[in-house]
Amino acid sequence: MKNSIILLVLVTTVLFSACQEEYIEPNEFSDVGWYTSQFRETELFKIGVNDYISFANLSQNEVEHFWAIDRSSFFLEGPIGRTDSVFSKYIVNPGDTMSVEKTVHVLFTQGGLQQVRLYNTFRDSVAFRGQDTLSAQKVGDLWVIDTTFVVDVYDTIVTNVLVRQEGVDLALGTDTIYVEAGATLEFVDLTTVGRPDTRSWRVAGESSSDSTAQLTFKKLGVFEAVFTSSRAEPNIPTDFERFILPNPIKVIPSSKPFELAARITETEDETLLVPFNGELNPFANQTTNFTVTINGQPASISSVTLSTNDATIVEIKMAEPIYRPDTIVVSYVGGTLESTDTRLAQAFSDEQVIMHDVNLLPTSYGFEPEGEGWEPMWDNGADFEYTTEKAASGQYSLKITKLEGQAAGKFHSIGIPFNMEAEKTYTLKYKIWVDPANTANSINTWILPNWKQFWQPLSDLPKGEWVTITQEHTAPAAEDERRFMIQIPENGTFYFDDFYMVEKEERP
Repeated sequence: MKNSIILLVLVTTVLFSACQEEYIEPNEFSDVGWYTSQFRETELFKIGVNDYISFANLSQNEVEHFWAIDRSSFFLEGPIGRTDSVFSKYIVNPGDTMSVEKTVHVLFTQGGLQQVRLYNTFRDSVAFRGQDTLSAQKVGDLWVIDTTFVVDVYDTIVTNVLVRQEGVDLALGTDTIYVEAGATLEFVDLTTVGRPDTRSWRVAGESSSDSTAQLTFKKLGVFEAVFTSSRAEPNIPTDFERFILPNPIKVIPSSKPFELAARITETEDETLLVPFNGELNPFANQTTNFTVTINGQPASISSVTLSTNDATIVEIKMAEPIYRPDTIVVSYVGGTLESTDTRLAQAFSDEQVIMHDVNLLPTSYGFEPEGEGWEPMWDNGADFEYTTEKAASGQYSLKITKLEGQAAGKFHSIGIPFNMEAEKTYTLKYKIWVDPANTANSINTWILPNWKQFWQPLSDLPKGEWVTITQEHTAPAAEDERRFMIQIPENGTFYFDDFYMVEKEERP
């Protein structure tokens, strides 16, 4: 038994020795990789000043590596608390611009494009495969991956504003700025530090988000102007800075007449809006001081009130319905309305009202922008372009030129269909400019796909100017997914603009 045990030990020893002699030590595996705390960014990191980014070198079996940063940046040593907002207390070895740590936290204290460099060397060829493949370059006996991360650091916003009165720049300070009621101040945003993309001005109940804001002062009193500059665009660090103008703004009574400020308009709910050039004090019993005629006939006024949304506007309601084709004229006796700065309103006579209007067609029916939604039909033969040469309104019109030998011009609004309700009559309009050299006798417009034709003779149509063509169509049934077609059967050059459709209204 003892000999058997000895024999077993000897056999085991021999087998183990044989295995030891056959074992081959594997080569070291090399790989390159990294990670940043802004892993969603791929090319340009974006961060606010005095904030940090963590960078980790995930490479394996590198011979050496180091991180290098700009002199305005600093390495931090954690742990860094989640709620910390001031990171300068974590700075380690101020002034050092290189580190051999696997993971570094880099604080950026200067705005603009900053760099963080990662340098790795390997005994074997390696490659980093991200959106683009970065392959190692052989330098001597080693393979080198040398990459630089670019960080766009956004400075803290520093506001810079200018205030202008009647073209004169005002000095910022403690001096009071005096403004007459109804007058304006110009506020200009000159802020560049911190690259803001939004702003707001607020003063005396008025506000604006324009870079150059014209604000009108309507109320008497002393006010302060507040300016806020901010970064709100997605994917960039947010920031804002509020600036209170040091100058008090004192609004005093105006020396100008208190009068009608613009045209009188009708709203969709048949209210007449009468705008004055200053805010009005509350009033009552003014119906006898205004007169309104509709189509040349005196009309009864139901009420005259001060707008609840804008104290510069008087609202007039009529006792009878108003219709779109009506011609309405308004007059005021004067002296019975008072502004908040104690001026009496001036009289006015026979001011024609701009009637409420609505185009049931989208703006693309005016070929803005550049013919969106309009296309030539499959059998169009004419030359065409969406041009800025001529436009009845906006920037663009459709220019069609049919030459001898070409098939008819045909264009339709296939990308912007419209609907019509059953048994309703619609007023259809468009504008046309006919070249004076044209000899064509007519053009056609159609409503598709039911091929409703509107023939338009040209013999008596003025040429060389924009002319409005008006037509009507009563839909016998609900007509959905309609579109217009322009047909040019004869030779010539034509421009089209401002297609319009509205439900027809008629006074009974």
